[in-house]
Amino acid sequence: MAPNGPRKGAGPSGARNPRGSTGNGLKSVTRGGISKRRSNVAGRVDRDGDLDMDAPVNGRESRKPKRDDSIPTAPRSVRQATNGPRGPRPTAKAQQIIQRVITGTGGNITSRLANGMSGGPKAFKGSRQINAPHTMTLRVEGLKSSKAANNEGGGLKELLNFLERKAQSVAKTSRPIRIKKSQIKGDFVYITTSKEDGEDILKLNGFSFAGTAISITEATPAERESGLSSDALEIKDNLRDVLSARYDVNAKLLNLSTLGDDPVLHQIGFFSGGSKPEKLFRALMAVCEGLFKSPQEKRNAVVSVSLAGNNVDDVFQIMALADTFPDLVNLDLSRNHFKDLKGVLKWRHRLQKLETLLLNDNPIEVATPDYKAELVTWFPRLQNLSGLQVRTPEQVAAALAALRPTPIPQHGADFRDIAGVGEGFIKEFIRMYDVDRNSLAAMYYDEQSTFSLAVDNTFLHSSNTPRPQSSAYIKFSRNHTKITHTGPRIQRLFTGTNFIQSVWQQLPPTRHPDLATDFNKYIIDCHPVQGLQDPSGQNPAGMDGIIITIHGEFQDQEPVSLNTTTRSFSRTFVLGPGVPGRNPIRVISDMLSLRSFAPLPTSTPGPTAQSNEELQKQQMIIELCKQSGMTPEYSRFCLVEANWVFQQALVLFNEKRAILPAAAFATQ
Repeated sequence: MAPNGPRKGAGPSGARNPRGSTGNGLKSVTRGGISKRRSNVAGRVDRDGDLDMDAPVNGRESRKPKRDDSIPTAPRSVRQATNGPRGPRPTAKAQQIIQRVITGTGGNITSRLANGMSGGPKAFKGSRQINAPHTMTLRVEGLKSSKAANNEGGGLKELLNFLERKAQSVAKTSRPIRIKKSQIKGDFVYITTSKEDGEDILKLNGFSFAGTAISITEATPAERESGLSSDALEIKDNLRDVLSARYDVNAKLLNLSTLGDDPVLHQIGFFSGGSKPEKLFRALMAVCEGLFKSPQEKRNAVVSVSLAGNNVDDVFQIMALADTFPDLVNLDLSRNHFKDLKGVLKWRHRLQKLETLLLNDNPIEVATPDYKAELVTWFPRLQNLSGLQVRTPEQVAAALAALRPTPIPQHGADFRDIAGVGEGFIKEFIRMYDVDRNSLAAMYYDEQSTFSLAVDNTFLHSSNTPRPQSSAYIKFSRNHTKITHTGPRIQRLFTGTNFIQSVWQQLPPTRHPDLATDFNKYIIDCHPVQGLQDPSGQNPAGMDGIIITIHGEFQDQEPVSLNTTTRSFSRTFVLGPGVPGRNPIRVISDMLSLRSFAPLPTSTPGPTAQSNEELQKQQMIIELCKQSGMTPEYSRFCLVEANWVFQQALVLFNEKRAILPAAAFATQ
């Protein structure tokens, strides 16, 4: 139940037609469109005198018993409509276009209007739609001049098969390449495919097909728009007019109440032929999407939406609203047909910024009187529910703060040295690692020393700089979240001076900040450790040593591009007594971890230091990267969309996982 026009086939007394008649448009063939009315017969009204927009859904009414003609009907004078007769019936062609607009079953108008419009119930289960935002339209030139042009169908089938097969081969991928739609227009063939597949097909630009070189480029917005027919453009303009007339710029309110009374929607046939109401909302929301250039512009323009008086009984029918305006603050669902919480359940993890929700004059108020207590838990920012205050702004702020992960407090370095051994080692190690790694390894490492390297690609890095290349490090990386098998883990643990020297020679040259002048770019901890093996064998109980952890940064030079890159690193050393006859201090274990550059919390003193809130956000991004496998950029986008509510970001990720591009996920 949702916005719909009056039932077709209602006679002057308001009774339905007998079984098998054209009353519901299912039992017999009809011409479709809006039924013609006599000038002295108005539309059906309910007991309150309002226009009745209820209508059978999916043909279920045909299975109901016929209405008892003995039941008295309202006098004709009661059923008189106040809006007068409707506009002219739309043509069959217009109705076909409308069907393509609102069903997503083909035609260019869908992709132009929808640009991500849901394609039906399966779309909410994470499936990728043809008209999703991650599609690409390409222009292919050369078919007309090829030998295949004389084939049946103009050679289009052969060209599409060639593009799919060749693109998969050139891209060297096991993923099948799929062209979703195609159209010959003049000398060009326009194809629509996913963003990922489109990038691979573009690599075929200049390849030879059936004796001619083909040119493949991405279609311009003007070319995509030109695919719309004049009728489709007229419908699109009509929908824009409806939205424009119902938008209050001062209140930032989009008033979509009582859509069943809108004469424009009736005139273009949105309530004819038993159309499903959710299709109307998808079409309207698709046009809304095209009116805004960015999510922020959308948030600034539309704060409140009213859907009052639309006979909606399940939010599934208006799911497109939550997809288009996920950051709504105020929503009016009063005077609808919500009977219980099941009708609102599909929005349990959506509209998380909602502060006002009106469900007045819905059956749920009587059938489920305690519904308010449950809805408060679904919407963490909700303050006003059906006219009653359920939270204060202070309570909302406290609840949201409790959901954010709290980073471990930073108390500065803890350096507990033994006879200056730790300080002397760090100073010499930083200097020699940059200028003479072979001598450094020979001095402090022996045949029992171990070295390992781990590259962390999920760590947050500045959005103002591109992600640094790590190819020179990846082949040695022992990151246990990526290297999960025992064999490769053992192979990437390098033991002995010679192996360590060999690995160090293959790593890019580095330059660390000077410890004396740039000490604020480091955090160094040093602690005594007991029970280390005595290499001389004279102390079976073990000997004392030191464990040192240093966090900092260095610059290196990428081997291919020769670009200089700044990276953050952490390095942990375990120092113990040396072998007799050699250096008295040796490195027992050396673990190096590399990540994208991020300033240390203490590296920028004064008012520009990172705030507590920013640290919390970084912590959330890191945690979301770990749980989802996404890159920091996409993790940040996800958290921003969820307004930095971590649990909501996880829900959002799971909903959108199927349509995320491959670039959204971190690689080893």
